[in-house]
Amino acid sequence: MMKLDPKEFTRPAACETHGEYTERGGSMFGDTGSVFWWGCPACNTAAREREQAEAKEREEAARQTRIETRLRVAGIPTGFRGRSLENFTATTPEQQHALDIAREYAENFWSRHHAEGRSLVFAGNPGTGKSHLALAIAQHVMRHGTVMYRDVMDMLRMVRSTWSRDSDRSEDEVFTLLGETIDLLVIDEIGVQRGTEDEQIILFDVLNRRYRENRPTILLTNLGFKGLSEFLGPRIIDRLKEKAVFVPFRWPSYRSDWKE
Repeated sequence: MMKLDPKEFTRPAACETHGEYTERGGSMFGDTGSVFWWGCPACNTAAREREQAEAKEREEAARQTRIETRLRVAGIPTGFRGRSLENFTATTPEQQHALDIAREYAENFWSRHHAEGRSLVFAGNPGTGKSHLALAIAQHVMRHGTVMYRDVMDMLRMVRSTWSRDSDRSEDEVFTLLGETIDLLVIDEIGVQRGTEDEQIILFDVLNRRYRENRPTILLTNLGFKGLSEFLGPRIIDRLKEKAVFVPFRWPSYRSDWKE
């Protein structure tokens, strides 16, 4: 058996790309017959940089795929995926107030609001940025937890779909998901539905479960406080008063008016 005697060697060499250079090599046994020559150092460096760049591209592509998957699962609409707290337009004190509340809520969600079950109610006319801020918060929160965005009718359909004989989920499974499992639930279009008894029962069940389990919720509505109170009823409003901040969006729509 040959005795280990590691040694390094050098020799003159030439690279088609980088010209002449001194090539280094090594032998574990100290003899010239078993030297492993390491080639052109400039080529080796270029190869490592290419490998690192390709690995970074693969990692970025995988990260983007994970993000897109989470956005789809969360129900974040495609048109809102670029919305952030940074690109919300706040030119009035009222708009700045709404932005400040949204930013504080997002930044302190995991340290305070999640544990306490603190919620938000964004109320105002269409086009005033309620969804923008709510989904900006949602995309901030979902970096470290679970988020779901649904308008009320979608949520009602999720529950009602379990009433079918061939449903693959039970009603309680959906209520558990919406009311107890999701870290942050964003419910849009509060008040556009008919307000039938079964709608009130479903909405109350979801919000009551989230209240009991300290699960934060963001509610979006075109109604004012009085109209929202009448629509939701005293039981839900009583729970919201305890754990939610009501934020009015009283300015005109950001969307351009149509002209004749």
